[in-house]
Formats: sequence, C-alpha cells, structure tokens
Amino acid sequence: MQFFYLKNSEGQYLSVMSSGEHRGELCISLDGVRGQESCRVIGIVLRNKNSKLLFLHAESENITLKLRDRPFASVILPFGMESGKRLHTISLYDLQDHSWVCAPPVGQQTGDGRVSDGSNLCKFVDAACDWEAFHLEDISDNNVFLFIKNFLVTFSNFYTDKPTFEIVQKILVSNINNNLKQVVLNALYPSMGVKLLDRISHELKSSNNFQRLFTEVFKDDFWVKNALSPLMAWEKERQNRSFLLCDQQYDMLQQYYKEHDFASITHAINCVYRRSVEPTKKICIVTTIRNEGIYLLEWIAWYKKLGVEHFFIFSNNNDDGSDDLLKALANAGIITWISNEMGANAKPQAKICNYAFSTLPEILDYEWSLVVDVDEFLSINTTLFTDIYGLLGWIERKEVDAVGFNWQYTTSNQTSSDVAQCIKSLVLERVQYFIKDSVIGLVNNIIKSMCKPRYMISCSAHYPVWSEKYHATYRLIQGDIHRYSHNNSHYYSDNPMWADHNHRGIANIVHCRFKTPLEFLLKLYRGDVLTDFHEHSNKSVSLEILDEGQIYHFNQQHMQFGDEIPSHYLVSKANVLSIIDQMRALPGVDDAYNNILAITEFRIKEILHFMRENKERLGSNSLKLLHSIDGE
Repeated sequence: MQFFYLKNSEGQYLSVMSSGEHRGELCISLDGVRGQESCRVIGIVLRNKNSKLLFLHAESENITLKLRDRPFASVILPFGMESGKRLHTISLYDLQDHSWVCAPPVGQQTGDGRVSDGSNLCKFVDAACDWEAFHLEDISDNNVFLFIKNFLVTFSNFYTDKPTFEIVQKILVSNINNNLKQVVLNALYPSMGVKLLDRISHELKSSNNFQRLFTEVFKDDFWVKNALSPLMAWEKERQNRSFLLCDQQYDMLQQYYKEHDFASITHAINCVYRRSVEPTKKICIVTTIRNEGIYLLEWIAWYKKLGVEHFFIFSNNNDDGSDDLLKALANAGIITWISNEMGANAKPQAKICNYAFSTLPEILDYEWSLVVDVDEFLSINTTLFTDIYGLLGWIERKEVDAVGFNWQYTTSNQTSSDVAQCIKSLVLERVQYFIKDSVIGLVNNIIKSMCKPRYMISCSAHYPVWSEKYHATYRLIQGDIHRYSHNNSHYYSDNPMWADHNHRGIANIVHCRFKTPLEFLLKLYRGDVLTDFHEHSNKSVSLEILDEGQIYHFNQQHMQFGDEIPSHYLVSKANVLSIIDQMRALPGVDDAYNNILAITEFRIKEILHFMRENKERLGSNSLKLLHSIDGE
C-alpha cells in the first residue's frame, strides 16, 4: 500500500489542528481537548522508488501542515522515514536537521498533544517513553483525495534524492497546474542544497525566461508577490521610496521573527536572492517609534553627525503629532517612513524586524544596518575614531557580518517640575550619568547589533537572524566571536541578546531608557510600545496608567549615579543643534515639531495634575515619584 494512517504508542492518530490559532500544526487526535478540533493526516510513500521519504496530508481538506515551532509549512509535508525499533513501526525525522518527530500521548504534560520535533538526534528506545515510533494502518486508494493521488504520480515522475536545477526547470515547464507545481517544488525543497538555491537565484537574476516561468507559477505566493518580485523590480533602478505602508497582510511575518529556517521554497529563494544584491552605500538605521516625536530630531542629528546615511523609521499608531514630523522628514529625503498598520494580534517589533530584513528592498543598498530605538545612542570613543566609518574600519579588520555593542544604562540628575523647559532641552543634557553597576547589575551585558542586511533573514530588537543553511560571523565590538552559548555560567539567559561580558572603551549604546521623572510620566502614558499599541492609544489619564511595578524600577534607578558619561563619547551639543536647526528649516518640520511639544507638554501636565489631585489614592511608588518631581 502507499497510503496510511499513523498512530502513536497509545493508538492515537497523528492528526492536524483544523481550527484556532494553531491550525495546521501536527498533533495527536485533539477533538474535545480544550475545545480544539483536528482531523487525521494521511501518510504517503513512493512505490518502487528507493526513497526514504514519507509525506503527510490532511485527510479531509487542504490544510497547510507544519511541525510545532518550525516555520516550514506545506499542504504536502515531507519527512525522512526509518524503520522503528519495534516491529511494524516507523520513525519520522525532520529533513532540515534530522531531529525525530515526537508524538506524546494526549494527557501527558507536553502541550495537549501537539506534535513537535523531539530535539533528539537519536530515537527514544525506552519502552515507557516510546513517543517517536508510529504504527501504520493501511488505507484503501478509494478513500484518498484525487489531489493526493495526482501529487504522488507527479512527484514520482520528478523525484530524485538530490534535486537539480534541471528538475526544477522541468517542473516549471510541465503541463500540470500551478498549484500542483508549487506543492511538488515545496516537497522537494527540504532536500535542496545551497548550491541549487544559489543557482535558482542566479537564473532569476540573469534569465528573463526563467524569471517569467518562476514568477508565473508562484504569482499568488506571498513571498513572490510581496518580496521577490518587488525586489527584482527595485534592483533595476534602485529608486528609494520616501513612504511605505506595511499593512495587515504583513502581520504574518511576525511568526518568522527569530526563525533560522525558511517557511517555503519561495521564502528561501527570496532570501537567497537578497544575498546576491551588492550594496552601493555604507550604513543605515532601522527603528520603530510610537509617540516619541519630541526625541526624534535630536536622535537623527546625533546619528547624522556620526555618518549614518539613511533612516528607515516604522511608526506604530502615533497620536502625539509624530506622523506629521515623519511625513516632513520623508518628503525631504532624510528618512523612509514606513507606516505599520496592524491587526488585533500583531506584535509590532516582531513584524517590522522581519519585514525590514526579508521584504524591504531599499535596505539592501546599505552594507550595514544598525537596529536601535530612539532612546539608544551609539557612543563612539572619539579619541580612537572620528565617526562611524572609522569604527567600521576597525570592525572590518576581521571577517564579520554582525557586531554587538553593549548597553550602558543612564540616569538623570534633573528633578525639575518645569515641563516646558525639560522637554525642550537635549536628552543628553538631561541625562549625563551612567547608572552605577551595583544597581543595574548584569543588564549592561545586553547588546544591540549592527549587521549586513543582505545576509540576514530577520532580526530581533537585539540580534540579527540568518539562515542555518549559510554561515555568518558574529562578533562583539572588541573583535571576539559572540559566543552567547556560554552565558549560563554568568547566571543569565542563554540568548544572543546577552554578551559573554561587558566591553567598554571602543563603542557602546548609551541607553536612555529612564530620563527625568517628568518624561517617565510620558512613558507611563505611552505604555509598552511593543504590546500596548491598541489599548493605550488616546487613553484618558487614570490610576490604570500608573503601573506600580514600572514606577518602582524607575525609582530604584533614578539618580543612582555611576560615572559621568565621558565627553569624548558624546557628539558635541553645537553639532547636534546645528543639524537640528537645518532640519527645522525644512518645509513642515518646525510646525510639526512645535505641535508635538505642545501635545507632550499638555499630557505631562495632565498626568501631574491627576496625581496631585489624587494623592490619597496613589500607590507608594507613585507617591514617591510625585514627591521627587515636586521636591518634597
């Protein structure tokens, strides 16, 4: 037989979730478990082929299948197959990394029957934990979708354990329908090596006929329609756009936020093609802002003085007048403004980081990209380097594709209640000290990163992400390889956002997270820019925004002075003000900035008034914050 149901050691069927947020994930029969619905999957094997492949398809409908926590997904999902330890059983492994598919029985404390890669490079053999073996139950051909039968015939005609470019071409020009071509190519993708992916990318670039064939077959595919085709069109002219809309169709990108694997053959080809684009410029910045307009001009001026050539700025639901400022700066060609419109369940940081490094063409014109927030200032030791180009010369002495800079948390020595004076001065006039190490602890070991965007497929707020199919060299600023896997010995997360140690002396990120007490009120009003962008827009002032936990952390760090920020790590005030003045002279900039100042001043005063009128209702931390503002 060629068609089977698969059952785990408890006789429960391998299935797929057919509804809910986990739709498409493989599972063990879940009907009735926490309201989940599922349908069985059918296993498909090739007859008369020397193949160790097994394909899975949903029994009742065309559902895109995937393993839990793996990005690759397809209507026909391929796996490697080997004989199980027990008679009449098989084990399945992920073709990407040879980890075994693990199917714990429903009722175990393992995620309500969700099936995942077992993260094991060898099979379990313990009789009490035989979760990586499947029993096969024959299915009659009469009970199988015609689509599955057509796939089997087509795939058998083209199958080879080492796919070649000629096979890809034959599939593209064959007389089968485009949907079936897509499924067959996706089924072959996990067996494709980087040489073949590079060849496909090369042919897309050099052969108009091949480009036409490929894009016609995948014309409705997300990655071809929204990433690859626009990239190939952009590369011909390299025209930078001043305004872009990143609408809700891109919300799905958040699921690939930190993934090192590709979701499909088209995702892979898109990112491989991006690797081939040669940059003509040196460095840009990617950031996202929400209601931070009062800081934007100073922040841009700082980086322009360092030598940054362009800024890609995503905005999330601004209501402080920032959009008018972004529009004016975009019209002047200083920034590319990307308006990020999101659905209810979108995660802005995850979405925009993946969009920038997998979909945005213009970023590829820059050899380096720095991902920082508007409260983060790259601080270069000017006794060593005069600008960012000198720093890059230092970095590029060794092979490097990404580099991490340690944070240095700061605090302010200002407690004034004069709102207008506070927000009109420069941030780095108000913030002049690092927080002492005994207060901030190991947090300064966190890094922010600069990377070569053409080699990356995504990034987090702190570190870049590249495909495991390719190599990338990731260093810390002093030149050491970033070996974050050693971090557990330092009692913090084994995560690339943590450096092995905190290096000071060459360059750091001056992190002005908490500034003056007055500005902290604004931060409370704004809420968490990563999670609260719906709930906190245009909200009224109430006790709800006075988060006692956040305020406690501010109080603990405020005026806990360590070293003063050395002057040779700062861009001079005169230079910053000069660039700000130049920008304010541009059409629309000054009016927009003054409007932001007015809105910001009103909001801070409104919160202050509320706190003063409701002293008896404030929590202890809120009351302490108010006392520090009022000098009590």
